[in-house]
Amino acid sequence: MGVTALAATQDTAKTSHVFANSQLGGEDFLKLMIQELANQDPLNPMSNEQLLTQVSNIKNMETLANLDETLANMTFQGQIATAGSLIGKAIKGISTDGQNASGIVAKVTASNANGVTLITSAGVAIPIDMVTEIQEVTG
Repeated sequence: MGVTALAATQDTAKTSHVFANSQLGGEDFLKLMIQELANQDPLNPMSNEQLLTQVSNIKNMETLANLDETLANMTFQGQIATAGSLIGKAIKGISTDGQNASGIVAKVTASNANGVTLITSAGVAIPIDMVTEIQEVTG
């Protein structure tokens, strides 16, 4: 899950914020919060409520990141199960090279990089999300 990172820089009396897309974890945000606490204005320190709010936000961010990863894994496993049930069935769809293709599913390949792909008996690869028709083979 992509997280928008917040990097605080101290600029005399005010703080400016720079946003960049990157993958940050709770540890990174904790380091950022410690840095913010170390550089805060001693005459106007962060209240306990603000600190607890930030810690809570960090925990929520970690929980959502973990949930996103769990859902992605469940979706991937569901696609593998569905693809396995298609072995021996006739399918039509768009092959990995962008052409209309059809055939009898002979095997299934799965990887995190390429997702779930159905391989026909003729060796044509069709990603499971590009299947447009599934049919029982008769006779």
